[in-house]
Amino acid sequence: MFQITVSVDASKADWLYSVEDVIKSKLEECSAVSALNLSGRRLYCGFGCETESRTLMLAAIKECLIEMYAVYTKFDYIKQNLLLGLPTARYELLLRTLVAFDRENEHKLLAKLIKVEDGMALDGIFNFKLGELKDRWLEICKLTKSNGAYLYDNATYNELLRFLISAVDPKINKLTVYEADGKYRLTGALKTGTLDLNAGDGMELMYYLIDLAPLELIIDGGISNRELSDRLIGIFDAKTSDTRKNKTKK
Repeated sequence: MFQITVSVDASKADWLYSVEDVIKSKLEECSAVSALNLSGRRLYCGFGCETESRTLMLAAIKECLIEMYAVYTKFDYIKQNLLLGLPTARYELLLRTLVAFDRENEHKLLAKLIKVEDGMALDGIFNFKLGELKDRWLEICKLTKSNGAYLYDNATYNELLRFLISAVDPKINKLTVYEADGKYRLTGALKTGTLDLNAGDGMELMYYLIDLAPLELIIDGGISNRELSDRLIGIFDAKTSDTRKNKTKK
């Protein structure tokens, strides 16, 4: 049996909780297990597997920790250093886009910096090894603040998000969005199969789109919310199709 334990300060427990489900899913693929335990001022996460699965388990843990730092930790860091008086929805959307910005290069850098080993302190790695990344994130915050006045205008706000997303490697080439009863469905073809997602509202739709960063976005039948429609066009250069309408006529 092979076992290791990692930990994080209790004040940063959300870092581990945020990837708990993903970790469990990844570990199932290599017949490994994990368990969280809050003790004193630290949250511990123990991992275990059969010796022959050691390499696979360590790779799975590393993948999840890279995602943790690149998404959840980056989000917290930027939020702490980018205090703006924007409306909540607009501010949250900006944060999500800044987190997605340059993610491929950040994943590569994190892959070099993170070495999974027993006793590793996740907050220690953040404090002492991620200086280059934190400098980049702080610079992004400074640049955004210096242009803060423009973020209240829809056109310039959309233009900024468009620029940021242009630096995000797409997870899908072509994506179609369809509205039904105020909710949205996204469909498209992935290399590994078909993507089919449901978004409960416009914000959730935008979160999906920022993460997927499609090269081509098709609005099938139109979007009733004018501001959302303008945002999809302004940020993703969305095109409108009447496929469903034409099918109904037939």
